Amino acid sequence: MRRPYACLLPLVLALGLTGCGSDTPEGASAASTTPAAASGASTADAGGVTRVDMNAIFPQGDGRDLVLNNCQNCHTFVPIVVLQMDAAGWTRSSVDHRARVSSLSDAEFERIYTYLKANFNPQRPVPRLPPELLESWTSY
Repeated sequence: MRRPYACLLPLVLALGLTGCGSDTPEGASAASTTPAAASGASTADAGGVTRVDMNAIFPQGDGRDLVLNNCQNCHTFVPIVVLQMDAAGWTRSSVDHRARVSSLSDAEFERIYTYLKANFNPQRPVPRLPPELLESWTSY
């Protein structure tokens, strides 16, 4: 399977520049807690580098930082955003993923899945992602 990681370098650098963190502590409310709908999640700068607004994709809330700091150790955030599973789907996912993040406490692991169920479900719009990210993920 071909993995076009080289084409992701500018995107990864852009992510680092825009940051995935926030000055708002985890669990504190932010002005907007809805993921970006069809637009607004990514932009291209004058140099053609795509910048992804992680705050538009991942709303503030308890568990957000745990998702961003742990789930991407094994895969990009694309499947989280694109799959938009219902509660039962996220529960099935948690069974498969528990051993992958054995360093997390049970409480931290539960916070991840509570966050995912609340923010990435069929009732929420799927943010538009740049083609470079979508091409980097073809299966889960």
